[in-house]
Amino acid sequence: MLVPRRSVSAAAALVWKVLLLSAGLCAQSVPRTVPPAAGVTVVDLTPKFLAFYDSANSLNADPDLRWQLWQRLYNFAAVPPTPFGQELARRLLDGAWARYPAAISIIRHGAEGLAVSPDTVLREVTALLGCGNHVRVRLTVFVGGFEGNAFAFGVRDGMSNIALPVEAGDPARSIIHEFTHAVHRDGCVTFESGYGGRLAELLVTEGLAMRVVERLLPGHDASYYTDAAPGWLEAATARGDTILRGARGRRDDRGQATSQRFTFGAGVAGLPREAYYVGWEVVGAMLTRMHMSFHSIATTPPARYSDIVQQAIDLLLTTEKR
Repeated sequence: MLVPRRSVSAAAALVWKVLLLSAGLCAQSVPRTVPPAAGVTVVDLTPKFLAFYDSANSLNADPDLRWQLWQRLYNFAAVPPTPFGQELARRLLDGAWARYPAAISIIRHGAEGLAVSPDTVLREVTALLGCGNHVRVRLTVFVGGFEGNAFAFGVRDGMSNIALPVEAGDPARSIIHEFTHAVHRDGCVTFESGYGGRLAELLVTEGLAMRVVERLLPGHDASYYTDAAPGWLEAATARGDTILRGARGRRDDRGQATSQRFTFGAGVAGLPREAYYVGWEVVGAMLTRMHMSFHSIATTPPARYSDIVQQAIDLLLTTEKR
């Protein structure tokens, strides 16, 4: 936590201001929980974000103080649970701050503004995968940094936890993608690891989620399903041979450094998110060339991922040579 460069008396005055502001917003800052219907419970964190946002604006906070207020009053971001994640959260906040006013009306609507039924999505995903009917989901609606990054963060109290940003992104695509992770990981097979597991697990799970979105929301191009920035998919495709070979050779690597490199960092071809390119291609090959169904992919034991990833990449590279 950063320490403000203020005198003791000024710091004490600041604390009282924050406490008074937070007290005045207490009715808004308590997360709203929507009672469960079917398998989904919705927890809305937008009131906590608004308590932070309104406090920072009222205090005319500089970037350092704004970061401290964010940590005290909100402290939720789509970043890895690592020191690098905290650095990334700070950068996201600094980069997004000037953009929040344009999105504040959407943010103030919170979870009530979602244009998709989470319960309907959960039923559609479990029907397609043919497993996970018992899965229950806690959907946490939050405010991110306009990166549109929904994510899953494990199981608590018997419920899979999914986080969805409201300020940016495509809610339908994001909910389908993340609910696929929840059903797959918590209802179809048993995974021994989470973030930082083998690269082969990352490739299969992300690839499956993107292909489920493609099946349930047809009619878009591949950039939509891979949630790619403009030009990213074209750049990845141009370096596809290098990326596929690099992932094949590292498919059994594990650890946070590997996960970070193939998601947020620069991968073997120097691009971010190379795991998503490989996952998209690999699971596409499983469905069309290896003739696997969504159910068979979803119920394949993770111990077999290394072999089927190698088989799929071999097929893709052989096809490229023809």
